[in-house]
Amino acid sequence: MNLKALLVFNPKSGTGEVTLTDLKERITANLIGYDLFDFQTTGENDALKIKHQIDEILPELILIAGGDGTVKLVAESLKEPILMSILPLGSANGLAKCLGIDQLEDGLDSLRRMKKISMDAVDINGELCLHLADFGFNARLIEEFEQQEGRGMLGYIKSSFSQLFSTEKSTFLIQTEQKQWEVKTRMLLIANGDRFGTGAVINPTGKLDDGKFELISLNIESLEDFLDVSKSLISGEMGDGDGIQSWSLTSCKIKNTAGVKFQIDGELKGNPEEIEVKIDPGRFQFITRP
Repeated sequence: MNLKALLVFNPKSGTGEVTLTDLKERITANLIGYDLFDFQTTGENDALKIKHQIDEILPELILIAGGDGTVKLVAESLKEPILMSILPLGSANGLAKCLGIDQLEDGLDSLRRMKKISMDAVDINGELCLHLADFGFNARLIEEFEQQEGRGMLGYIKSSFSQLFSTEKSTFLIQTEQKQWEVKTRMLLIANGDRFGTGAVINPTGKLDDGKFELISLNIESLEDFLDVSKSLISGEMGDGDGIQSWSLTSCKIKNTAGVKFQIDGELKGNPEEIEVKIDPGRFQFITRP
C-alpha cells in the first residue's frame, strides 16, 4: 500500500508560470510509493482549510509549492510532526536555500533522495520563526518592497545596498541568563538559517539543527567593514572585523529602545518594545538536499 502525500500549491507565488497540473506530473515522476493529493491556496481561510486537509488525508509527507510564507503557513498548521518538502516557487525562497534547494528542480530531485533533517524553530514572543527575523534596514526594505508595483529580486538587491549605508544606528539591550550587553547597529538579525533569499550568506556558522540560533549585528562604518561583510555574504566565511558580529544563543530578551521596525520571515511585525527569543530544537522534519 502506498503512503499519502499532500501537495499545498500557492498559485500566486513567484511568476505563476508553473501550473498545478504540470507540477503534479513532475512530482509523480520523482516521488515513488506515494499517492498524491493536492490543495490550492486562495488567500481565504487557508490555514483552517489546510488543517482540515491534513486531518482528512493523514499524509505522511507534505509538499509545499510556494515561497517562505507558504512554508510557514503549513508549518503552523501541524498538530504533530509530519515530513515536509519545499518546492520553491516564491520570489526569494530563503528557507529552501538554507536546505540546499535553490530551484524547483532541486526540490524535485530531493524527492528521489529523501534525505531528512530535524530542523529547529525559533519562538519569538510566542510566534513561529523558521528562517530569519530582524530589526533594522531589512524590515524597512520589506515594507518598501511590498509597496512596489513591480516586485522583483533585482529591485530588492539594489534597495538593500542603498539602505545598508543610509540607515542610522540604533541601540538594543540584549539579556541572557548569563549576561547583559548593549549593541549599537544598523541591523540586528535573529538567524535560524544561514542565508538570505538572495543566496547571500549572513550566518556562516549557523545550522538548522544545532539547537541554537544566532544573533547577528550588521554594521558598516567604513570601506574595511564593507569588504568584511561582503566576504561573508559572498564566500560564506565569517570576516575578522566588526562589520559582522555574531552570538550563538538558546534564548535571550531584546529591548528595542529606539522603536525600530521588526520582521519575522518576511512579515512585518511593527515596532515591539521588547521581544523574547527561544530555540525550539528539532521541532520540524524537512527534506534537505546536500
